[in-house]
Amino acid sequence: MADSCSTAGLDSGCATESCVWQTYTNLLDWVKLNLGAKTQKFELSDEDMIDIFRDHSLPEFSKYVPLIRYYRVTYEENLITEHPTFIYEFTDFCYSILKINNVIGTANLQDLDLMYNQAGRQTSYDVSEFLMSANYSHMSAIAIPPQTWRFFPPNKIELMHTSDAMTLNHNFITELACVHNDPTTIDPDMYNFLRDLALADIMIFVGRIRSRFESFTSPYGEVQVASRSWVDEGNQLREKTLESLRNLPPDLWIAWLN
Repeated sequence: MADSCSTAGLDSGCATESCVWQTYTNLLDWVKLNLGAKTQKFELSDEDMIDIFRDHSLPEFSKYVPLIRYYRVTYEENLITEHPTFIYEFTDFCYSILKINNVIGTANLQDLDLMYNQAGRQTSYDVSEFLMSANYSHMSAIAIPPQTWRFFPPNKIELMHTSDAMTLNHNFITELACVHNDPTTIDPDMYNFLRDLALADIMIFVGRIRSRFESFTSPYGEVQVASRSWVDEGNQLREKTLESLRNLPPDLWIAWLN
């Protein structure tokens, strides 16, 4: 597809000046600094910690502050079956979909196809940047009723025959709440929540590893390992961070990728 997902790794930046510093390296350094990395060695490698950020911290954070993407679904490219209902699959899409917020029939956007074709983007599925540049920022106002479609994780949507908005045009646009692939797409105002969540996750993981060795014998006698405190502190920080995310005002749940 023409619009590729962000593949930011350790040192990749982002599309905006404001969050160019929001990399995995930055996140890793901050967590290690808060855990006294200069004075102790961790049981986890840097790669292990980044895997935890990617597989645990970011997906959990995204439940509350998802990455919003718009995906253009077409009858020709995405339809799997149309009997007894229309079932489409999100193909060539490299974000994990948490849920579908809205479905917008392209018939409701009278000049969308013309503008899109003129922009030379016929083969692209992820149309987020195009729609934002075209000023279609309030698409929920023209969304079709939720009861006319169903989302089947991880990547399918079913449209019922009763969907009046699809009578003449089986192409449509979906507003998707997705998991952030990396920190660069997170609103800078929300980044502190991710940092706290990442710190909590590492404390829990390291504490659990250390709990297997509550004590060991050294030339100076038995040494006690304070592993339980890390797990407890990590769980408390994690719950505190998630509680703050749960209490965010609704308008902050939508994070635009600029």
